[in-house]
Amino acid sequence: MPTPAMFTRPPSPPIIKIPGHFGDIMSRRDTTLTLPEGFTGQERIMLTANGNLQRLISAYFNKTVSITILENTRVPLLPDEDPAVIARFQREVNLLCNEKVVCNAKSQVLIKDQAVYDLVVEKGVGIGQIFRYLDKLPSFELHGLGRTDKTFWREYSLEIPGVYCRLLEVLPSSLFDHNWLEKEPEDISWDIDIGQGQMTWINPDLQDCRVSKV
Repeated sequence: MPTPAMFTRPPSPPIIKIPGHFGDIMSRRDTTLTLPEGFTGQERIMLTANGNLQRLISAYFNKTVSITILENTRVPLLPDEDPAVIARFQREVNLLCNEKVVCNAKSQVLIKDQAVYDLVVEKGVGIGQIFRYLDKLPSFELHGLGRTDKTFWREYSLEIPGVYCRLLEVLPSSLFDHNWLEKEPEDISWDIDIGQGQMTWINPDLQDCRVSKV
């Protein structure tokens, strides 16, 4: 994934505290996240919610949001991979509303459980359906977020025993503009170069903010 090895900018000054379990359907964590200035309330809901982003965007526009899979492949393990990892999968999807991209999501899924591996490889359970198929609520960690000229983004992880998923979601900055769905699509790059971003925040509660393995 074309993201740099590490978030390098220091956290912005505190402005507002939002619980780590804000808007959840995932398992709860008793933490408080302090976000930088420069995001609207609507953007903060998207950036901090550990529920279903597809559902939130659909509710906002009162329209169906569909998913288009761009990539869903097994990739080689890294040279310094955790020995417990059995397989690594790479996935990229677009969320579409009125045929416009409302979010681009890239993820890597690490499987450490043989039973889960068999579900994916032998039984054909989709990588994006693992948590629902197993009927388990993953823990949620927000690792970082930021803004570029035309986008705002977040990087986070979801985890259950045997499965770790690291995701980078990028949304258009103009998403909440009046009549955005009816406007002509913008030319937007979904690749994030954190060094060029206007704003970068990392979760001070997390020691590992590397994204090189995602």
